[in-house]
Amino acid sequence: MDEIEELRRKRAIKVVITDIFMTLSVVAIVFILVAVVAGWRFNSNLSLEQNGLVSLRTKPTGAEVYIDGEKDSSLTNMSKMLPGGKHIIELKKAGYTSWKKEVTVTPGWLLRLEYPKLFKENRERTTIKDFESIEFFHVSKDRTAAILATAKTTEWYYITDFNNTPKFTKIDVRGIFSNTDNGDFPYDFESIEWSKNNEKVLIKTAGENSEWAVINLKSIKDSINITKDYARFEANSDTIGASEKTTDQKIITSAKFENEVGDKLIALVNNDLIRIDLAGKIVSTAFANNVADYKLYDSSVVYSTIPVDNKKFIMYLRLGERAPITIAEVPDVDTPVTYSITNYNSMSYIAYTIGNALYVHRAKDFPVVDTSFKMKSIIKNELTIVPTSAEVSFNNEFTTFRSENNIVVFDAEIDDYIEYDSVDNKTRFLDNYIMYRTDEDGSLLAWDFDGTNFRTLVTNSASNSYGALISSNDHYFYYIQKTDTKLTLVQEKLN
Repeated sequence: MDEIEELRRKRAIKVVITDIFMTLSVVAIVFILVAVVAGWRFNSNLSLEQNGLVSLRTKPTGAEVYIDGEKDSSLTNMSKMLPGGKHIIELKKAGYTSWKKEVTVTPGWLLRLEYPKLFKENRERTTIKDFESIEFFHVSKDRTAAILATAKTTEWYYITDFNNTPKFTKIDVRGIFSNTDNGDFPYDFESIEWSKNNEKVLIKTAGENSEWAVINLKSIKDSINITKDYARFEANSDTIGASEKTTDQKIITSAKFENEVGDKLIALVNNDLIRIDLAGKIVSTAFANNVADYKLYDSSVVYSTIPVDNKKFIMYLRLGERAPITIAEVPDVDTPVTYSITNYNSMSYIAYTIGNALYVHRAKDFPVVDTSFKMKSIIKNELTIVPTSAEVSFNNEFTTFRSENNIVVFDAEIDDYIEYDSVDNKTRFLDNYIMYRTDEDGSLLAWDFDGTNFRTLVTNSASNSYGALISSNDHYFYYIQKTDTKLTLVQEKLN
């Protein structure tokens, strides 16, 4: 009996030891896997070091990769573990321009280089349409639509399908703006904004008696002149008290689309922020007062106030809430301020400048009512310029601050910024990552958002009076070519 008990005891000990060994093995394997995922590796000296992961995606794919001068065995698209620090990455593909950049790899972090574009050197060229003249050519922010006029008349083209062969639809905005019943359009544009679905444009004409109108590109008869109809919208609004329905002239300083379909606007009227419901033909009561200017992102607004008692503020307000939150007080009311609000990679950002000081704040979400401004400060630095404007890119990754030719680009991917001189104050985005300018000699130069990888895409025939674009599917490059006798919308195939 004792022998049987002893045998059972030994077997139990073996089972316990086996279980402990298996548990420790699993823990060790999990630990090793976590360490590997976190970038830990043994280097050539058998020392343990933590690497960072670089994700390389190119357009087109299949580019050779050179890291610090040495050719890698893989072609793009690919990922590569690299030691922390600075590295030179160069991409090459036969028949295409090369791409080269110094990057900083942070141990344990992912660096996404998913934007490098290699331009085909001998591109197939197609004439899309010839024009005797072009009055304007405005492209939507997502590069899928445009409006074009050949003269100062109310007959325009609505252009779509840049991802294939562009389609031209004639529209006539006669009668929407004042003094256009005869078919003439005697105005320039002060501003133009596209709805997210690209079926409407919000236009402000330039001049002393400027007008605001929403042009419904799919149904011109449903277009609305907001300046003319504002008083009627106000009269229709039950939420506005009689004291607010004054006969005083209502001056619309700014307006922006609130929703994707473009039937609601947030407008600055007599320094008050109000909502205009174009479908219901009503306006709301003011939800923010004493506003100098503002920026809108989804249901959030950042705005600056008009100085009162020698004080000026930058404020945040979530639409639907009545209590704004102070972001910053401007020390000197005469100091220029710019600001932006956006969301990138599931993180919310508010960036602003006061004079030459740049501030960037980040959080999982924007502030809520009854709280102080608690977004984390990630940048507080002095710039070499005093920005006069701030604009967010279509993909929300970049905020571009400008002062004439000088550009500051904040990149939310790396939470850092770059300053450089773009030579021209009319630089624009060609796609989500590439900027460009057209020189007087007809050369169209393109470069990455951070001022690197300059390339000449057109040598001597591009018009510097009109925009250019890369289609949203990255297959085509469009620009306006100028000759002595005509203007031509040109399409060049990129791959």
